[in-house]
Amino acid sequence: MNLRIFSLISAFLLVIGFTSVVWAGGGDDSVDLNRKTPEILVKKGKALFVHYCAHCHGLAGDGDGFNAEYLEKEPAELSDQKSQAKKTNHQIYKVINKGGAGVRKSHLMPVFGKTLSEAEIWALVAYIRDLGGDQSHPVFLPQGVNSDRPVFESVSKEDLQTFNKWFEDEGEKKSSIQAGEKLFKKKKSCFACHQLEEEEEKIGGRIGPDLSQAGARYGPEWLYAWIMNPHAYKRETKMPNMAVASEEAQVLTAFLSGLGSINQETDWQPFLQATGNPATGKSLFFDPEGKVYCSKCHRVAGDGGMIGPDLSFVGTSRSRLFLLESILDPKAVITAGYSTVLILTKERKFITGVLKFEDDSGVSIVDKEGNDLFVSKTQIKKYKTQKISMMPGNFKDLLEVQEVADILAYLQSLKLAEFSGVSEK
Repeated sequence: MNLRIFSLISAFLLVIGFTSVVWAGGGDDSVDLNRKTPEILVKKGKALFVHYCAHCHGLAGDGDGFNAEYLEKEPAELSDQKSQAKKTNHQIYKVINKGGAGVRKSHLMPVFGKTLSEAEIWALVAYIRDLGGDQSHPVFLPQGVNSDRPVFESVSKEDLQTFNKWFEDEGEKKSSIQAGEKLFKKKKSCFACHQLEEEEEKIGGRIGPDLSQAGARYGPEWLYAWIMNPHAYKRETKMPNMAVASEEAQVLTAFLSGLGSINQETDWQPFLQATGNPATGKSLFFDPEGKVYCSKCHRVAGDGGMIGPDLSFVGTSRSRLFLLESILDPKAVITAGYSTVLILTKERKFITGVLKFEDDSGVSIVDKEGNDLFVSKTQIKKYKTQKISMMPGNFKDLLEVQEVADILAYLQSLKLAEFSGVSEK
């Protein structure tokens, strides 16, 4: 089975709770529980591993995840028992908690201590030991371990106003851009998940969005807020909280804001020049008898389908030109986690949909009608990721210029409260 499709996994984050069972272990303040790794701890660790780790380290921990080939340093082989035996449980915990740079290893290993709870990190340690078949280091939760995830607030309107003042004064300076580039490429784990185009070649990971055109697709305020705490805006995101200081987020934003531009089609100008009506656009968006019926696939504030991305605050997270491109040419940029998968069964039946989850037993997808389908791996002959979007590409033919402008105006109106009125950009 091709592990590349793990780039499409979305919405698999389990809410991990250690409420009814008390585990202990490790050190003087521990209690030995049958001298073996508790099964439930390994099970919880596996769920976290699949969501956050398998794309680099591989399903079996062999260092062969789909993203591994894009990294300048090979991921650790967590299935290597000899290598594992040289590390204590606390050493493994520290690497996950502080990231590679925090233990003088590769900066490509992200920090997870600001994303996962202490209990969840110990669950990952237990599962990693299980991958290596290492029985010499039984894993138990230390007494008093915290099972609550770190909580970080979204940025406030005042924070954004302060950032905008800084960005206006310093954002385009060479020193700011160079400082951000150094952080992106050499200090933080950005290159482990995101790609950039350099000298007509794509370099970097394939887990998150391609940031080669970041400056044209995302506003600086959104980039800054997302870097500060992605989980405040998308709870299920694979991106960990990198625990960056505001000064670091500022220069990272300066670097990304200077990247790329969207190639506008010559016949896009009428759509950009037209003044849209958000109320009319909303009616078109939700009309089941209309020409497009966007809400069949997309949801806003909990209303709509689950096939495509949630658009509840897309007016904050995407630029106007990016939104228009997404309407008129949806295949140009496919949101991470929403690429189409084509499955060929052993009965010669083709099945197409968006992959939502995969485990050892099979894959779960959502088809174009919004139906959840499960396909057992015993039924699959082969499958591949398609370079097309599930979203129809003929809206330019179906809709009048004014109708497109109305939908665009509605999407632009979908903003988070703290971003409203902060910037006129």
